[in-house]
Amino acid sequence: MNYISLSLTLFLSTFSYSDNNNPDNIYGYWLNNDSEILLIQLDNSFTRSDKLSVLAQGSVEFIDDKILVYRTDTNEEYALEYFLGNETLVVMKPNSQEAWLFSRIGD
Repeated sequence: MNYISLSLTLFLSTFSYSDNNNPDNIYGYWLNNDSEILLIQLDNSFTRSDKLSVLAQGSVEFIDDKILVYRTDTNEEYALEYFLGNETLVVMKPNSQEAWLFSRIGD
């Protein structure tokens, strides 16, 4: 009986792990051309800041090739299209036709 419940638990945990849409290589430090640093942490929290202050912070989810952003500094929520390369991250700006281009600077 224990073998069956253990097998079922392992099967379900494998299923739920494979359903995870989070791209593993998105986590870490990113820098854009405006000298803003984006940090996306393993707990899906993020902070975007410049040399003087925090510009945005909150949490993110990754669903259907979009980043769902839940900001805690403004209570805004929105979905952003993105492209993740090996060392670059392109993210559409909210309510805009422009995008940020970030380069990886650390893990």
